[in-house]
Amino acid sequence: MLKSVKRSVGGRRVAWSRLFRLALDVLFTFALPYALLNPAPFGLPDLSRSLGNYGVYVLAGVLPTLYIVLDTMHRRVLNPFGLFLLAGALSGAAVSFLKLDGVAFALKDAMHSALLMLACGVSLLLRRPLFEFLFYGLVSPETPKRKQQLGAALSQPQVRRALGWATALVALKAVMLGTVSYLVALWLVTLPFGVAGFNAQVARAHALTFPAAIGLDILFYGAAGWLTLRATRRLTGGRAWPWQEGFWHDLERSTQLERQGAELSER
Repeated sequence: MLKSVKRSVGGRRVAWSRLFRLALDVLFTFALPYALLNPAPFGLPDLSRSLGNYGVYVLAGVLPTLYIVLDTMHRRVLNPFGLFLLAGALSGAAVSFLKLDGVAFALKDAMHSALLMLACGVSLLLRRPLFEFLFYGLVSPETPKRKQQLGAALSQPQVRRALGWATALVALKAVMLGTVSYLVALWLVTLPFGVAGFNAQVARAHALTFPAAIGLDILFYGAAGWLTLRATRRLTGGRAWPWQEGFWHDLERSTQLERQGAELSER
């Protein structure tokens, strides 16, 4: 009884922690940049009077990158997927210094999606699906032994296939989001760079693409996670999910049985 209560309390803490982090993500990657670019709806002071339109535009582009860099340093996420996200954020900040409009600006808005699609394709060619590294963060093995167990599980053929399909789904999501971002930017951002109203148009374009990105992330990353979770759960005989207490015990037992079977076949 006491253990179940502790697990329940711990689960709520994890849930609240993730919700808080999601709120910070939305605040620093969307809400604050939007308010900087288009302060009028919020009754906020227009910083372009002191920084200029270009200065505000650069600040709105750099702010999310600073947040992502600090968050990465705090969480110490150094796997390839985390490094890719960090590289994407840094490249986005660098591009913010360029004075782009029209088609060039629309292509810039779709750049991150294009990089993600490229990374997915390269990872599949190298037979190291990009979603594998994201799945490690999803399951969060807490000890070196569990990391070893999870690594052995992810090397199984059925799980490798699931990871490949999951990565393909992420690539498809990148194609769809990149297309939406490009078309929305072409449609809404029509003024030349730096003139009055350009930043507000950029903000409105991002206000449309941000919820689209959230929706596509939920749909495609959710489907990718489900494919991998289902394949991983089969290794335990379908008895436990990775977030359940008995998962690691069942996974260890199934791994031992597979090793014994392999040894017998070699004899």
